[in-house]
Formats: sequence, structure tokens, C-alpha cells
Amino acid sequence: MKTQNGRDGRHRRLLILWVAMAIIMCTAITVTSVSILTSQIRKNREQSVAGAARLAANMINGDLIDGWLANGSDAVYDETFAMLKDVYENTPYLKYLYVYQIREDGCHVVFDTDPEEAGELGELQEFDESWEPYLPALLAGREIDNIESNDSFGWLLTRYEPIRDSAGRCVAYAGADISMDEISNYTRSYVLLIVIIAAVFLTACVFIGLRMSINNYKADEVERLKEQQQRDKQLIREIIESFAKVIDMKDSYTQGHSFRVAKYTEMLTRELGYDEETVEQYTNIALMHDIGKISIPDQVLNKPGKLTDEEFSIIKSHTQRGSDVLHGISLMPDLVVGAEAHHERPDGKGYPKGLHEGEIPRVAQIIAVADTFDAMYSDRPYRKRMNYDKAVSIIKEASGTQLTPDVVDAFLHLAEKGEFRAPDDDGGGTFDDISNIHKKQE
Repeated sequence: MKTQNGRDGRHRRLLILWVAMAIIMCTAITVTSVSILTSQIRKNREQSVAGAARLAANMINGDLIDGWLANGSDAVYDETFAMLKDVYENTPYLKYLYVYQIREDGCHVVFDTDPEEAGELGELQEFDESWEPYLPALLAGREIDNIESNDSFGWLLTRYEPIRDSAGRCVAYAGADISMDEISNYTRSYVLLIVIIAAVFLTACVFIGLRMSINNYKADEVERLKEQQQRDKQLIREIIESFAKVIDMKDSYTQGHSFRVAKYTEMLTRELGYDEETVEQYTNIALMHDIGKISIPDQVLNKPGKLTDEEFSIIKSHTQRGSDVLHGISLMPDLVVGAEAHHERPDGKGYPKGLHEGEIPRVAQIIAVADTFDAMYSDRPYRKRMNYDKAVSIIKEASGTQLTPDVVDAFLHLAEKGEFRAPDDDGGGTFDDISNIHKKQE
């Protein structure tokens, strides 16, 4: 009886430990993911505001500023103003773009692109109290760091870029203010999504923990234990497939993508001579390779038009986000590999780490071929699937650069037998080249 009680206590402790670890992991994933998202958006905003201010400063001839302030505008002034407005209108999230000459008595407006309350040429604007820490540097014509403020004008990141005349004297500053308000909006939506995912994941962990506890109770019944382990394996597969369905439901452009990639990965792994346990393992990893897309905002992931550089950077971050979500799952530690490395390339031009062929995990090399083929050989809202033979030829051409050669060879051997051809393929499909396959896929 004591032995049985001790065993019961040990199983209870293991179950509590399992649940506690799942809660800690979900919390860590949430905090880490939010930090990564916020950091990425902030970095992109800093690059945008610096680029806008620098571009504006380079457009202006510093030798003409004093003349404009003294005598008024001319044709060159009007042309420069038009170029500044073009920068203002085409820089995402840019709220204000202006040029001030800083003097002891205040800011003298040279240009102001604000469509609602633009300052007139030569208008004097008094210094705000917030300027006081920066006035000595500005009056001396020195560069200053970015300024972050949150007041009646909103949450802004400001950049001042010196404009110099031909003698090297600072005669004015090009100022750019970019809005940071979207960061909090992105973060709230992202946290809500992560909490939902964490709740589902935690439920799955608790359920698996309970099943494992039951199995341990029956350790002396070998045959029943084997049967239960097989059922647990099936349960894990079903949970993974459920997550894969969630992933595909998230991206309206690639319905069924995760399951097709898993199917192709299974075929390639078996063709390469791996045992059935490895085939099953790699198939499960392939099902979860795009889990990071769950954390991508809908307005970015399902955007019908061309993505901005910032939006594409967020899309590309799905590999790191997938790694963050799956990292530390002791039951299947290799799940993280497929999510993190399936966009790496043998030539080192992939992401997120720019790994070369020998550094890329084997399962990621196989998923990359399956993923690339499905990107071409599947219907999308914006195009029909590529012709089968055309898609196969592109895979062949990508050997050694985008894709690993021996995996491509295995693919070509199966393709020659028509193994990858869809049942409804009558030889049609587009023959147009699809450049930047993964970018279009995402």
C-alpha cells in the first residue's frame, strides 16, 4: 500500500510540475514575443524617421535659406517644397515634416508640409519647454539624438537633421515626426492572440500530462502501455494537425498549405531512405513550420496589395516567432527547427540567420523543397497554380542556391514518376515565372 501511495504522490508531483512548466513557458512566450514585436516596430520607425529627415535635408540647398527668409519664396523654393511634400506623403506613419532655422528668439519656419496647420515661410514659433534640454546643441548646429515625446500631438519619435551651406555652417534643421501610436495597438492585438494560443496550448499540455500520468500508472502492464503510447502519439499528431488547421485558417491566401507541405516532406524523407520513425517526426515538424504566422497581424498577413518593407519585415519575423512559440517543448524538441530554419538557403541568402548548406538542419532542408514546390504548385486568390513541369524545372534550377542538392535530386526522382502531380492536373497551369517565391507565398 505504501508503494502504491508513493507512486500516486510521485505522479501527482510530476503532473503539477508539467502544468507549472507549461504555464511558465506560455508566460515566457508571451513576454518574449511582445518584446520582439515592439522592438521590431520601434526599429523600423527609427529607420523611417531618420531616412525622411536625412532625405529632406539633402534636398535643400543651404546657401539659399537665408535668402528665402529675407526675400520670400522663388521657383527653386516652390520646387523644393513640392519634393518635401512628396517625401511626407510617401513615408508611412510620418506625421510632420518641416524645416526650421533655429535662432535665439525661436524657430523660423522655412518649410512646413503640415496639410492642416502649416507655418508660413519666415513665421516665428516660440520654443516649447520641451526644447530646453536640446537648445544649446541646436543653436550650435550640432546633431542630436532622436527625441521621443507623448503629449497633445500624440506619441511621436522626432529626428532633426542639420542642413549646412557650402561653407559647412549649419543654417537650419530638417525635422521629421513619426507616429508611434500603432505600437500599442499592435501590442494589444498581439497579446490577445498570444493569450488565446497560450490557453489552447496549456490545455493541450494539461491533457497530455494527464495521459502521461495514466500511462505511468500502468507501467507494469507492458502491452497496454505500448498501446497507450501509440494512442498518445496519435493524440500529439491530432493536436499538431489542429494547430496546423489554425495556422492555415489564419492565412486566407494559403489554405491547406501546412498539410500539403507535410505530405511532400513525408514523401521526400522516405525517398531519402530515412526510417519510419524519422518520417513521422519530420512530417509533424513540417505541419508546424508556419506556426509563427499566427502572431502576424491580419492586416499584414492577408494584405491583398504590395507589402511595404516594414510589413515584409514583420512577415519574415514569423520564423523567429515560430521558434519562440515552440522552443522548450521537451516532448518534441525538434519542432522548433522546422519553424525557425525553413527559409534558410544553402547559399547563405536565407533568413533569419543566413545559414549555409552544412549549417541548416536536415529537416529544414527537406521542408524548404516541399514549401517552395507548394508555393508554386497551388492555387492562390491572385493566380492559378504553376504548370507542373514548369514548377519542377524551377526546383531543379534552384538546386545548390535556394535548395539543398540531394533533396532536390530526391524530389526530381519522385517528380519524374508524377508523385507530386495533383489528381485534377490536366497539364494546364501558368507558365509565368514566380520571382521571390517565398515573398509571394507570404
